[in-house]
This record gives sequence, structure tokens and C-alpha cells, in this order.
Amino acid sequence: MKKLPSPLMFGSIILLFVMGLALRGLALPAISGDMQWAYIPWYDFLKTHGIQEIGTNFSDYTPPYLYLLWLSTLTSTFLPNVVAIKSISIFADVINAFLVYRIVRLKYPIGYTPLLAGALFWVLPTVMMNSSLWGQADALYTMFLLLCLYYLLNNKSLLGVIAFGIAFTIKAQAIFIAPLLAILFFKKRIAWHYFLMVPLVYLLLDAPAFFLGRSWLGIFTIYSSQAYTFQELSKNAPNLYIFASSISYGLGTIIGLVLTVLIVGCWILLNARAKFDLSRSAILLMGLVSVAILPFVLPKMHDRYFYPADVVSLALAFYFPELWFVPILYQVISTSAYIVFLFNAAPLLTQSAAILNTLTVSFLVWKQVRTFAPSPLSKISAKESPA
Repeated sequence: MKKLPSPLMFGSIILLFVMGLALRGLALPAISGDMQWAYIPWYDFLKTHGIQEIGTNFSDYTPPYLYLLWLSTLTSTFLPNVVAIKSISIFADVINAFLVYRIVRLKYPIGYTPLLAGALFWVLPTVMMNSSLWGQADALYTMFLLLCLYYLLNNKSLLGVIAFGIAFTIKAQAIFIAPLLAILFFKKRIAWHYFLMVPLVYLLLDAPAFFLGRSWLGIFTIYSSQAYTFQELSKNAPNLYIFASSISYGLGTIIGLVLTVLIVGCWILLNARAKFDLSRSAILLMGLVSVAILPFVLPKMHDRYFYPADVVSLALAFYFPELWFVPILYQVISTSAYIVFLFNAAPLLTQSAAILNTLTVSFLVWKQVRTFAPSPLSKISAKESPA
């Protein structure tokens, strides 16, 4: 492909950033159901009663997000509540664009390619819809997952685990990157005692809520309480559980958890035993498989839980240009699920996205294992084949 002249490339990047900013401005006034039922009441409560109310259990979100929500109330004299709330996630969008730029810059230290990656992230439909239209906070924990990946790509494992700990303290969905961390542990890239930083970070970040009056029991059970807020195998998530409505919730959950342990465990062990260089490309591809496969095989997932895969797949496409279609597939998959909730589109869209996701996850696992973790049988066959 012929390269664009530098001025044209630079102009295109500027245009993408301006377009992303304009689209966010158009989406800002929208009030989703989650904004109406949760975020705005929480904002108003903190605005009225002050930061000390973080010590109560008025919200089922973790304290770090509530600290930021309280800070956003300080802008109430010049920003509408909806804009103030969404500004938390939009700020995370800005940081994430920079992190994508930094991750891609590791491969392309010279030229406009990293800037293009950051600009493309800025205009990803699911990124803009999640933060600016929906008002969700998935960009916030994903910010620290990207930081975790960035440190792991630079062989700074301790910092990577700390970043993971921060992400997990914000949202339980940060666990999606845990299979990658497990592989790096088995390959002796991450020391076992580094993982002690995760509970330490959790304690440190939640300590202000404790001193404001919330019990440690209440803090430690936030995620378990969230798990019981609905009893559905799929909350409009584009995975195979969307087709399992006929299976009872209890039985389906047990089957799903067992399958998750078996499938993800086998993938971890296969990569842990295989001999391959832990190059940046290998780590990033395993990172995408990790954040894609776990929400795919786990029950009780939401429509937004492939957000990290949406983002990491974009960065990966710059390491593997032949995988240019993967981030496009994830945009189709996640956007299809989003609009079912946001715009009451036909549920058939999520079912179609689940089928597409099945093909995409299967391809990614095949690509990663074939490229970096060939099976022992394939090595034996290669040795026995005639010269």
C-alpha cells in the first residue's frame, strides 16, 4: 500500500480527533437508563450530603469511582450533572488514547503511526458510545489495564501488577486480564510475591471509605453483592449464553463456571508449557485473547464487557497488520449489543453478534496458539518429517 504523504497523514489524524470531540459533544446531553437510575441519583446524593457519605452503602460501586464522582460534584456551579458525570469517563478516554499511542510507539518509534492509533481509538464507536452517550465507566478500569499491558510490554512486571490491582479495585471486570498474568507467572516473568500488591492496592484505595465509616466487610463484599443484582446467564452479552435462556439460572451458572475453568485453564497451561519468546507481539496477542475469551466463556456477563477487547484489538492490529479486520469485528460485535440496550433494537442483533464473536474468539485462540505456542505434537511431526 502506498504511504500517505506526511502532511495528509497529519491532517487526517487532526480530523479524527476533531471528529471524536464533536461527536462526544453531540452525545453529552443524552441520559441513558443507567444515568437516570444510578449515576445521577448518586451524584445528587454526594452533592447534597458531601464526601462523608462515601462511608455509607448508598451505591454498589467501589469507592475509587465514588471519589471521582464526588470530585465531579465540585463543578456543579458551571457544569450540568450529566456532563460532570460523563467527564470522568471522557477524561479516561483521553488518557487511553495516549496509552494506545504509547503501546503502538513501542513498535513504531518513528513516524505518525502511533498518533494514528491514538486517533483511531478516539473515534471508536464503542468508546464514544460507552463514555459520552451511555455514561458508563468502562474506560476507567480499562485505562489501568492498558497501563498494565504497557508495563508488561516493557518488562516492568511489578508496575504491571500494581496497575492491574488499581483496575481491579475499580471494577471486577479487570479480572479479564488475569489469564495473561497467570501465563507470565508460569513463565517466570512475574514473581509470585508481586501479586501481593493486588490486595495491598485494594486496601490502600478503599481505606478512605473505611475511615469515612464504611466497614471492611461492606467494602470486601461489593463485588459479591453486584453478582446477585440479576439472575440471568447473559445480560445482553454477545456470548453463547444469550442462547441459553431455556437452561435454569443455577444449573447454567455452574456449567458455565466449570467450562470457564476447563477452557481458560487449558489455554493457560498450553501457553505456560510451550517454549516461545515472550516478545511484545506475543504478550499483546495473549493479552487480547485473555480479555476476549474470559467474558466469552463466563456466565452473567453484560453487553459492555468486551470493551477491553474492543480497545486491545486496535493496538494489536498495528503489531499484526494482517489482523486489521479484528478491531472492526469487535466494533460490530459490541455495537450490536450496545444498541439493543440503548435504542431498543431487536435482540436478534445480540444473537448475531454472539455468533460472530464465537468465530472471532476461536480465530484469535487459533492464531495465538499457532503463532506462539505450537503444540508438542506439531513439533514431533516436524522432527519426524523427511528433510
